[in-house]
Amino acid sequence: MNDNAMAIITMAMWLLLPVLATVSVAAAPWTTDRHELFGVTVPRAAFDDTSLAGLRRYYSLAVGCFGGLSALTGFGVWRGFGLTAALWSAAISLVLITAFGFVWLQRCRREVIAVKAERGWKAVGDRRVAVIDDSLPKPLPLWCDLAYIAIIAATVIVGYAGYAGMPQYVPIHMNMVSAVDVWVGKSPWLIWLAPVLDLVIAIVITVVHVAVLRAKRPVDPLQPQRSAWRHAVTSRAWSVCALLVGVAATLGVGLTLQLGLLGLVPLDAVGAAGMFAVVLAFAGCTVIAMFYGWNGFHPTNAENGADDETMPRDDDRYWYAGGFYFNPGDSAVWVPKRFGTGWTVNLARPSVWFGIVAFLALLAVGAFVLAML
Repeated sequence: MNDNAMAIITMAMWLLLPVLATVSVAAAPWTTDRHELFGVTVPRAAFDDTSLAGLRRYYSLAVGCFGGLSALTGFGVWRGFGLTAALWSAAISLVLITAFGFVWLQRCRREVIAVKAERGWKAVGDRRVAVIDDSLPKPLPLWCDLAYIAIIAATVIVGYAGYAGMPQYVPIHMNMVSAVDVWVGKSPWLIWLAPVLDLVIAIVITVVHVAVLRAKRPVDPLQPQRSAWRHAVTSRAWSVCALLVGVAATLGVGLTLQLGLLGLVPLDAVGAAGMFAVVLAFAGCTVIAMFYGWNGFHPTNAENGADDETMPRDDDRYWYAGGFYFNPGDSAVWVPKRFGTGWTVNLARPSVWFGIVAFLALLAVGAFVLAML
């Protein structure tokens, strides 16, 4: 495959990301637990309420239009200013689409809070149940992540085996249009660049896997067995997605980078492989959200008790802006999001802040190592 074809593939994947982001953000109100609407606890009946259903459509339409405009802008930038500007436009669009969705979430959330107060929706008590059933589908076990160790070991072996043939000057960085802009002299330390990068990726994906395994699993008191089964199926899907993305990233980025440093493959293959892993992650999350919803709650499911106007519990006081959870009385570190699918963290837990600091330190060390090469 020639360099021009590789650049086109990389560009196509870059420009696909804003589209996937738009679909994911626009679908968020439809894939959330039926007891949560724009980050507000509501009765199940509220999900099918005419005015609130219109609010969901309004949100999705607004995000879809903004995302579509961003895509058209990116195409126009590409045609008018070239590939580099188009790729920067795509990257900025990802941030803007997410920010736009969050701002619109706050607007819709205020309306839901007003409707909730007007209709006097309140939880009577705090009903919580647990389901113990060994027949429920289970997420992939954590030992599956040992695959990353094998990939890292293979990357080290390949590096030492091919070191003798490594060029005297090695390209280690390319800009957004696949042009090499950083070269370094041949050194044994370069062999460890790819494995360390793989290790960072493996740690991040393993933390995601731990979140899937250890996260709080909400059970609907009105349908305990059914909701527990749905959550189990969804958790298994997330664990499979995390493993696939992790393997694609460590193989595609780390091992491909090692081969690139040895001069065995063009370095732009690393960028294409990395973008493939990112697109796979976005696509996987979007498919899970659209197909499973959160605990399987989406409009295509017929729900028993959909007209129920009771609320088993109400945790609104612990949620800020509909997405930030702070509850000192909850020992859970990972909790389900209130908007969209996936999990977030309990910011009241000290371990969360320790993890954030450790992750930032890891990024700083990585940046320092790259700067010293």
